[in-house]
Amino acid sequence: MTKKEFTVFIKSWLFTRLLFLLAYGAFFVLIGGISLLFEVERALVFYTLSLLSLLVIVVIFADLVREFSRYKQVLRGDILEAGSASEQVLQERVLELAEELKEAVSRQQQKQDDFQDYYTLWAHQMKIPIAASQLLLGELGAGEPKRALERELFKIEQYTGLVLNYLRLESFHEDLQVEQVAVEELVKQTVKKFSLFFIENKISLELGNLDCLLATDRRWLGLLLEQLISNAVKYTRPGRIAIFLEEDDLIVQDTGIGIASSDLERVFDRGFSGYNGRRTQQSSGLGLYLSKRIATELGYGLTLTSQVGKGTQVRIRLKQEDLVFK
Repeated sequence: MTKKEFTVFIKSWLFTRLLFLLAYGAFFVLIGGISLLFEVERALVFYTLSLLSLLVIVVIFADLVREFSRYKQVLRGDILEAGSASEQVLQERVLELAEELKEAVSRQQQKQDDFQDYYTLWAHQMKIPIAASQLLLGELGAGEPKRALERELFKIEQYTGLVLNYLRLESFHEDLQVEQVAVEELVKQTVKKFSLFFIENKISLELGNLDCLLATDRRWLGLLLEQLISNAVKYTRPGRIAIFLEEDDLIVQDTGIGIASSDLERVFDRGFSGYNGRRTQQSSGLGLYLSKRIATELGYGLTLTSQVGKGTQVRIRLKQEDLVFK
């Protein structure tokens, strides 16, 4: 029990017993006053009041111990036997509300499961036409129409994956596989997925020192990098993207259009697209939210700084504070 909880108990107990204590005090003063007024034997009055005071102290102490025991039971979450009629009515009402809450939570969980099952199925089904489209795309001759279709098909695949990974966050730790991951290798694999956009948008890539081994989940860290690089590519045309290590931080830095200072505090909020996202109509409002969630689950920090017209820098704090297995 904390000091605050004990203080709350004492204040509450004194408040509910205040009338009794005041009545006893008034009775004590009254008897003392009468004994003085009518010259009653003082020794007898003193003896009587002393016995009465002792009895009151015993009763108060017993009540204090009983109520303190009940208070600790409540803190533990135990169900108490109702004492007074009002307590019985309140307890019955609490039990009714608890049952209603349980049913409401169950209905909500069922709706959430149905929602997740539907969109998970949708995301998996989308992979079939995407794969078929990629095969058909390979039969087209080289040229701008083919490159344009490749770009749009890649975006469809990315957005479908975004939805699927967003749903998977709810069961993040169920398939977590921790292993030694070479950061440089993972970065190069991720960057390769966006090679078409680097070429089309005339974006230069600078890979600095990335020599680092991490004990982490390769797939989730790859998804985190993918989201950050995707954002950098999306808002940098033409320009430069640099990825490098700086002490315990993995940095993804671009020279893109940047983020308005008024939007910086909310960039990791779910569904927030910001001024530039609304202006270019390229933001889903989920990318950075997903990135923050993944980083947090992996035990990493994620911070972002940006300046309009100069670019954005995202830092992944690779020094793990905790990787919690739930």
